[in-house]
Amino acid sequence: MAKVKIIVCQCPELALDAQALVSWLERDGAEVQLLPPLCTPDGLMQLRPRLASPTGEWIIAACGPERHAGLFQRLGPAAALRVVDLLAYSDLESAVAALTLAQTTAFHPEPSIAPVSPAVLIVGGGVGGCQAALDLARAGHKVYLVDRALSIGGIMAQLDKTFPTLDCSICILGPKLVEVASHPNIELLTYVSIDRIAGQAGGFEVDLTLKPRYVDMTKCVGCGSCTEVCPIIVPSRWDLDLKPSKCIRIWFAQAVPLRAAIDKEYCIDCQLCVKACEHQAINLEEEPQSRQLTVGAIILATGARPFDPSIKSEYGYGRIPTVVTNLEYERIVCASGPTLGGLVTPDGRPVRRLAFIQCVGSRDRRFLPYCSGYCCTASIKEAMLALEHQPEAEVTIFYNDIRTSGKGFEELYQRARQAGVKFIKGLPGRIQEDETGQAVIAYENQHTGRRAQLTADLVVLAVGLEAPKENLPFAGPAPARDGLGFYQCREPVLHPLDSTLPGVFLAGTCQGPQDITTTVCQGSGVAARVLNMFNALLAKASRPGGQ
Repeated sequence: MAKVKIIVCQCPELALDAQALVSWLERDGAEVQLLPPLCTPDGLMQLRPRLASPTGEWIIAACGPERHAGLFQRLGPAAALRVVDLLAYSDLESAVAALTLAQTTAFHPEPSIAPVSPAVLIVGGGVGGCQAALDLARAGHKVYLVDRALSIGGIMAQLDKTFPTLDCSICILGPKLVEVASHPNIELLTYVSIDRIAGQAGGFEVDLTLKPRYVDMTKCVGCGSCTEVCPIIVPSRWDLDLKPSKCIRIWFAQAVPLRAAIDKEYCIDCQLCVKACEHQAINLEEEPQSRQLTVGAIILATGARPFDPSIKSEYGYGRIPTVVTNLEYERIVCASGPTLGGLVTPDGRPVRRLAFIQCVGSRDRRFLPYCSGYCCTASIKEAMLALEHQPEAEVTIFYNDIRTSGKGFEELYQRARQAGVKFIKGLPGRIQEDETGQAVIAYENQHTGRRAQLTADLVVLAVGLEAPKENLPFAGPAPARDGLGFYQCREPVLHPLDSTLPGVFLAGTCQGPQDITTTVCQGSGVAARVLNMFNALLAKASRPGGQ
């Protein structure tokens, strides 16, 4: 049996002396070669003929496998090659111990792998999940798109317009949702909970529970006759409790699937909807259904959640009716929202003076220590929407720093300034309500150093984005999360869309705050990563012994 040989890379990032490491290993009887940095032409030129040799087994002490293992394995047979992350060791003794252990552990060809399932599970039906689903479906793969809500679309479907172009949000998203629902390779599973995920890349088993809608999806045509006769008024969760809804209703006008559902928490079992439905679609006795899926890859597009501004009590959210979040404001000015697009306060008064407050929760050591990224441009967009609705309105944005780094974002900022939007550097200290019901904002202008107050008809809080709260039920190791709670990628530069668990990929804000454009790009990017993994697994399975 050929002796295992070690190649040590003279990486300039090493925390230890590579020549001293070689000398120590040689004293222990190892066959060691020291090569120039393997990421340089000189290093690769010397490495290639060594790994191309038909005999011998090699250990490469260099950057970790997450960076360059794919390159090394293409240069030589994977069954006779190992990569040890030399950057993980800061002292010679521990590095020698790791390499000695790798040298003495027997090299075994990998066993034949199980058949690879070409299907993909996507968790989350926002714009990123939909983009990934369409790309994979167009490539011929079966896709299960799962969402816990009654409709796909995510937060983008609740927005009025998008930045920086100020185009109608649902006009952009709606056709994509319809295409997702109608594509023959995509199975849409909404109002679903995930109970268990087991297995590995190429073969995951996923247990689901389809929660009852109490409406037969195959019979309902979305006509709304059941909603008309329902006597129970409930808050509209879609419109963030800004208007009433019915106990049985379609989630929103452009919902996909466009099917009704009953909120059993409020249902009084009056049977009026049963009698009104001409298609016999109502089933008040419907039970949850179990489903098991077999997939080769999983994409997490679970999104993030808005910061709860009531925790930041100095701003009065929840106490002062005219203080709303930026998402609530989007519903207020949206033509399909609770005011049919009228720029009014929640109690119906016209808005003449409007204030936006940035960094609510974000860049705050007490809450979210990071910048949420999207908020500055979103508030500028929303200020422009206010001027569209009310050209004479006085619009002020209180900011910490204006961060408009995306393509076209700075230009939108300049347009807002030219349109008359006032920018004040300085975050308010508190908001109080006066005797007329208006919000009084106390602040210090950091440019002038003067303290002042501003009375506004409506105050909009630009809340930050927090990590997804729910933990998916992985039977074994789960994808790691970072210290902030967001899903952690395998390597931030070279593998930003791969989770720490092979076969599980990340798209959108589940791994950190970002805007819609970046999320869509990641949706397509993660689809490409899945296709690449399938190609690698299928190629491996086709080789003798699965090597």
